[in-house]
Amino acid sequence: LSAYQKEPLWGSGMVDFAGGGVVHFTGGLTALIATYILGPRTGRFYDRRGRKLDKPKPFPGHSVALQVLGAFILWFGWYGFNAGSITTVTKDGNGKIASLAAVNTTLAAASGCVSALFTNLIIKERKTGEATFNLIRAYN
Repeated sequence: LSAYQKEPLWGSGMVDFAGGGVVHFTGGLTALIATYILGPRTGRFYDRRGRKLDKPKPFPGHSVALQVLGAFILWFGWYGFNAGSITTVTKDGNGKIASLAAVNTTLAAASGCVSALFTNLIIKERKTGEATFNLIRAYN
């Protein structure tokens, strides 16, 4: 899985830069198991005795300012982790790899933002017939 192997991942060409595949697989599996163990939110879909409600109770919104702050903190952390995972830029070619990781981080965040905006635009336009952009969705 290392970028320094002659044949990454048994000749498939897959490079797990900074261990992202292992980290996301472990986190996703843990979340799936925890969700199964915890079950649905008590009081929203079911009453306290476990009977299903006719209509789910509404889920109140959160602070948009804290949502934006969290997105920027996470994004800033990605730069340190993704570009910093090369550990040194003094070896030949490592500076290019670190800069490529930083560019890919920027492009990934921008693509996610634009995808969220257009997905929200299409959904809202189909429901209301009016096309509007909602920048709050870009941070979600």
